[in-house]
Amino acid sequence: MSSRNNPNRIKTHRNYTVIDASETLGVHPKTIRNWLKVGLPIVDEKRPLLINGSDLKVYLKQKRKAIMFHCEEHEMCCFRCKQPMKPSIESVQFIAKPAGMAHMTGMCEECGCRVNKYVSWRKVNDIWRDLNGKLPIAKKHLILRGQNLLNCPFGGVFDNEK
Repeated sequence: MSSRNNPNRIKTHRNYTVIDASETLGVHPKTIRNWLKVGLPIVDEKRPLLINGSDLKVYLKQKRKAIMFHCEEHEMCCFRCKQPMKPSIESVQFIAKPAGMAHMTGMCEECGCRVNKYVSWRKVNDIWRDLNGKLPIAKKHLILRGQNLLNCPFGGVFDNEK
């Protein structure tokens, strides 16, 4: 069973029964019936209950939007605190991912819970400055191959430093 109900699986010009909708989304039929009780509109009161695909798609998008947090660039969503929080500066790390993305991880300042977020690699320096981190100063006469820099947000060794 899917924990995230993807609205893109639903065809807008089709009507779904409760069983069809549950099989398409990968959830239990009782879940669909609970959505009907909460406010998912049906076509009419006759059996079998028919759900318009466009209504189901809109309902799923609204449901997903209701649980999303709106964070600033330097904030991450803490699920224990239930709000956007700044991570502690000592715990922040950026891990390079393909396609110009970076995986930002850290610990919540308030509760100490692990938080993470994907950001654009271009914004890493701006985020690091917003968190009041000090960028490492490169010195031409020092070659620090295979060593982590002090107070540096980047985890691990880059490929070109080996």
